[in-house]
Amino acid sequence: MLANVFLSVLLIGASTASTTPLSNAAAPPVLTVKAARAQGVGSTVTVRAVVLNGAEMGNIRYVQDAEAGLALYAQPAKLAGYGALQAGDSIQVTGQLKSYNGLLEMDPIVSFHKLAGGRRLRAVRVPTTQASEAYAEANEGRLLEITGATRLLTPAGTPAGALTGNANYLLDGQPGVLVRVGMASTGTDGLVGTVVPTGEPFDVRGIMSQYSPGGTGGYQLLPRLASDFVRGGGLPRLTEEPVPVNVSATGFTVVYSTLNPGDTRIRFGLDAKQLKEVRLDPTQTTHHSLTLDDLIPGTTYYVEVSSRNAAGTETATPVPFITANGKRGRIGTKN
Repeated sequence: MLANVFLSVLLIGASTASTTPLSNAAAPPVLTVKAARAQGVGSTVTVRAVVLNGAEMGNIRYVQDAEAGLALYAQPAKLAGYGALQAGDSIQVTGQLKSYNGLLEMDPIVSFHKLAGGRRLRAVRVPTTQASEAYAEANEGRLLEITGATRLLTPAGTPAGALTGNANYLLDGQPGVLVRVGMASTGTDGLVGTVVPTGEPFDVRGIMSQYSPGGTGGYQLLPRLASDFVRGGGLPRLTEEPVPVNVSATGFTVVYSTLNPGDTRIRFGLDAKQLKEVRLDPTQTTHHSLTLDDLIPGTTYYVEVSSRNAAGTETATPVPFITANGKRGRIGTKN
């Protein structure tokens, strides 16, 4: 059985972007995405859902609610605000359903309204051993996370190097478990040019799409960005132990690194078993740095660092750091 984790979304908020809406008389009722899909090709439907991707997939946007997903297609130059839609935006959108090489999509879009932004995305999690079962119509348009992969191969069976745009790959070499890299995903966190993790299991997030001129089969997982290849189960995972820098008589800066982004947390004190002082920087990062001030000169402090993100918390064993001898400085902390 597949381990389904559905997205719960609160679709309320002030409208921040819109096109000209239909009149009340012409507007169809708002449907769930699953109910809208059931209306079939040629139907004009309205749904409220959360956007799963941004411009890294070109002119297409995928949306999902708690039950199902759907593709949207429009040219940004012809639909005001459409090109600015990004992952986490909740919208209400009206348009006509069509089939494009087996993929059910809304095209043309008659109107849309952005309701809110920053909504959390939850994926349907599927172990790699059951991935082929997830390549199905029920998951079309939805965000999936295939867990526990060990390699990505080209169709010829060779290990993937730097990823190429508009290219297909096979997850763990399984026939039919296709991963497609889009040409538009470039830049700092783009897929094109990214080197796939090796040496440890990794997870792959992506949107289940379809390309089949015959209308059946042809399912493909579309990762959006380089960050959709997740190492270490998504946990921060410490990769560099904490060290003190800029050591003075009254403090020092603690620096450390993690595999995946997380916040920066420090507990410290004069006794390794009683770390009563706490510092926190909520910024999600892999390069962590916090400065501890107003400490006692020439004194050993035990410092425990940790990092937390949506996947969990990674904590290191407390280590001793010593302040320099000298006079006390000003009171306060900075980061």
